Amino acid sequence: HKYPPALKALLSGARGSLKRGRLGPYPLANLTCHILEVDSEMTTSPDTMPGAMRAAAANAITTLLETLKNEGRLVVLEPKMTVEVSVPTGRVGDVLSDLTTRRGTVDDVATGDDNTHAKSMVHAEVPLIEILGYANSLRSLTGGEGAFSAEYKGHAQQ
Repeated sequence: HKYPPALKALLSGARGSLKRGRLGPYPLANLTCHILEVDSEMTTSPDTMPGAMRAAAANAITTLLETLKNEGRLVVLEPKMTVEVSVPTGRVGDVLSDLTTRRGTVDDVATGDDNTHAKSMVHAEVPLIEILGYANSLRSLTGGEGAFSAEYKGHAQQ
């Protein structure tokens, strides 16, 4: 596209403001921004300073995002994982407690026999950030007998 410098600056200011949300240093997602009206004289005049256009667009986006934040219409999303944990039956309580402290939601627990070598299966959803390094914790909680697998489920509100 061959845009005049002032219009390029306007687009640059809008895009720059959309790279960082108002709830933290996270990029915005699922958002479409439309610039509905621009005075054609402003974009074609040689007197229009691109820096002023960039600043005006950035200010408009920032004001909009602040309004949406105050209305509770902005949320932070984080990746969630579906986790399957194989654990000795005698240690299920410890694992459930650990998953809960990691902001996990337990969906199901399939308990094995009560003999000393029985395994139980725990199914849960846990934020990705919380299961980084989980293998070491699980090993410690289960005396090296626990194992887990994780699969990306999607993003959910933090």
